[in-house]
Amino acid sequence: MIKYINTWNFSNEYLSSEYKEIGYPVLRGMFARGLSENGQSNDKDEILDSIATLLIKGHNDKTILPIIVDMIFFRNRKGLYNHDLIWTFFQARDPHSLMLIANYLCSDNVNDVKLACKLLDFVPSIDMNRRGSENQYVAFLNWISENYPFLYFTGESFQRTSKPIPYIVELDAKYLCRRVSLYTGKPLMPYTVKEKKLLGYFNNLDEDNKMLLSTFSLRIYYENIYLWISWINNSIPKQIRIAEARLCAETHSF
Repeated sequence: MIKYINTWNFSNEYLSSEYKEIGYPVLRGMFARGLSENGQSNDKDEILDSIATLLIKGHNDKTILPIIVDMIFFRNRKGLYNHDLIWTFFQARDPHSLMLIANYLCSDNVNDVKLACKLLDFVPSIDMNRRGSENQYVAFLNWISENYPFLYFTGESFQRTSKPIPYIVELDAKYLCRRVSLYTGKPLMPYTVKEKKLLGYFNNLDEDNKMLLSTFSLRIYYENIYLWISWINNSIPKQIRIAEARLCAETHSF
């Protein structure tokens, strides 16, 4: 018979050692029971945060991510500590879960919007000083939809820097339309000799031209694979001219 455990009496030493040996069902039950007392005291919040970390890191339980995000924003409104929860959230290594944060860009609470902008600051379309949070929300949707297959988790967090970049877009993979591993940033299938040679030229470009070619490449890859094959076999300078000409034509058509 399992004896009932009062989770709030655990010491920090127990949390860091024996506590992690508790099975998943018990941890999940502790987490559920502790939610009602979220934000009531620093000690209880510390233990709840530790349980959340064990569920995410130890058991890969991503079902609690929506709850964690709500806890983060709830504590932020109250001026309470939420840094450990933020770290735990990103440790789930789930780019799709960023949508949970992006939802708060449309909040009526200005503190929600500010925090959402801060947590998503690594996304080019997000700007804390820009007005029109709904526009930023739509821009984020477009960004995650376009770049998800090419995202690499860096592990950066607010514990180490004031402006972490937890995810980066591997532009070389995007340029060749090759999905990468979220954990290594390397393509799921090795590049061919021809692709490696092409990337040798691509990687010597400045960031603006890398962005231009990778964005244009992905677009025409989805529009017309035969057109993409024809385009990618051109020299890099010609690829740039074609991409610039088309983008220029599209701009003047509006």
